[in-house]
Amino acid sequence: MRESSLRLPDGRTLAYAEHGDAGGAPVLFFHGLPGSRLTRHPDESVAAAAGIRLFTFDRPGYGRSTAKPGRRITDWASDVEQFARETALERFAIVAWSGGAPYALAVARAMREQVERVVLVAPLAPLAGTSAAHDLSPALRRRVRVARLAPWLVGLSVSRDVRAFARDPQRALDRAFAGAPACDRDVLADDAIRGMYVESRTEAYRQGPRPVLQDALLYLRPWEFDVGDVGAPVRIFHGELDQTIAPAHSRQLAALLPKHESTFVAGEGHMLCLTRWEDVLRAAVG
Repeated sequence: MRESSLRLPDGRTLAYAEHGDAGGAPVLFFHGLPGSRLTRHPDESVAAAAGIRLFTFDRPGYGRSTAKPGRRITDWASDVEQFARETALERFAIVAWSGGAPYALAVARAMREQVERVVLVAPLAPLAGTSAAHDLSPALRRRVRVARLAPWLVGLSVSRDVRAFARDPQRALDRAFAGAPACDRDVLADDAIRGMYVESRTEAYRQGPRPVLQDALLYLRPWEFDVGDVGAPVRIFHGELDQTIAPAHSRQLAALLPKHESTFVAGEGHMLCLTRWEDVLRAAVG
């Protein structure tokens, strides 16, 4: 893993890491909520063997990337456009996990001449003006209800999560996955994956709870772009046992996309992105 950063035109810093084959096909990976540039499968050889030059990022406010007050999901496209220009990426693919999905689609719409394809794993569908919140885990459904009535209460909850993780990250991680299906909890039995999760979440909380809350509240608002305008082909992977974001979200997104292919995997949950990491990366490069 090679870490770096980029100074954006407005003075902010965009932090990222590079993995895999330095001469390979470029693939940009967008983390979910919370997450950081350290979110990925810990086996670095997978991307290299697939001939992929993989980039992972800290979205604004996460890790070492400067926060951007008042940002929107669509603003991420401007950051990625500047990154592509500075790193001389003419064309690339995008992989997004969970809450990274709207950011991936926003970039694909804004940079349609450069984005070759998009792979979404356990993606979140639009929540504003839809019933998609009913297809989230019970804990997430509660937070959505509270956030719509009193966002400051969600801020208290996020602050509690950040403090608990700082005190005892291993215990906090186990509590976060306590209600997950066995297939997801089993993934955390792998020491390397567990270590990645602890490192990534620690980095996600580096700047405190405010950026996490900002990101969470953005999901409740309209995405401010038409998903149907995404020109790149989109491949969707979703575990049929996913209780964090139910497969209904992928079906809702698929109904909006002009070019898509969906794969629903039996016996897998939200951690599908890690258990099928090689398949996901290879799908990104066709």
